[in-house]
Amino acid sequence: RLAVEYHCEHSIIHTRQQAVMSLASLELKEERFVSLLGKLIGEAKYLQNNPPDLVPVEDRAARHILEILEPLSSDNNGPLLIQHVSFVEGRGNIIVEYPGQPGGGCISFVGAHLDVVTANPDTWTFDPFTLTQNGDKLQGRGVTDCLGHVAMLTELFRQLGELKPKLQTSVLAVFIANEENATLTGVGVDELVKHGLLDKCKEGPLYWLDTADSQPCIGTGGIAAWQLIAHGGCRAMYSCCWQLATSCLLQLKLALFALFHGKTGVEQLDRHKQGLGV
Repeated sequence: RLAVEYHCEHSIIHTRQQAVMSLASLELKEERFVSLLGKLIGEAKYLQNNPPDLVPVEDRAARHILEILEPLSSDNNGPLLIQHVSFVEGRGNIIVEYPGQPGGGCISFVGAHLDVVTANPDTWTFDPFTLTQNGDKLQGRGVTDCLGHVAMLTELFRQLGELKPKLQTSVLAVFIANEENATLTGVGVDELVKHGLLDKCKEGPLYWLDTADSQPCIGTGGIAAWQLIAHGGCRAMYSCCWQLATSCLLQLKLALFALFHGKTGVEQLDRHKQGLGV
């Protein structure tokens, strides 16, 4: 029995080490990234979202993603689970999952969108619908918001599909339609949520990937979702001094601030306690 337990534990450690080594080998492959981004920017003229004059056809961008990832999908004996979900013809969303172990949770990247804001070529100093390079800068409509993120996520899942690391946690990406304009609904993330297609995102942290403030961008982070349940005796606080009721909540807020911001948060917490005389 001891030999079996040792063998099982050793196998688990070895598997984890393999996964860590595989993930450590992930790196942005510049040629592939730029090649895909060039194709996406080349579609940007048809991805402009300003109805009723300009209604995007997100599938023009989606086809380039699917061209890369579908050979690595479960339909082709690969590890990726891919859904191309359309509620309006030509305006599809893509959900890609690299599955981990059952019950291992999920980390999600949502928000990288396939539509762009409008661009008038007459007011640009270069063609907004063609990817160009100026020194170390990549230029074109959607490089920052948000086709650069789309290309980056696609490359991430391509490498996961190629390397096939054995992960405990599933990795999920959602490429969405119709982010730039809310005039028309029932197209993008709102409809995905309505149909329960994003329920798996509830199994772990979710990062919203969208725009940066300026310059070419290959990825920005959002907020990790979390839940806080507070237990306490509300009756003991009824009709008493306000600070006894609110201080615990304020201190909890500052304690969380200290958790993420270190010493500065602790100092603020101490000053707050002194101010309340607690």
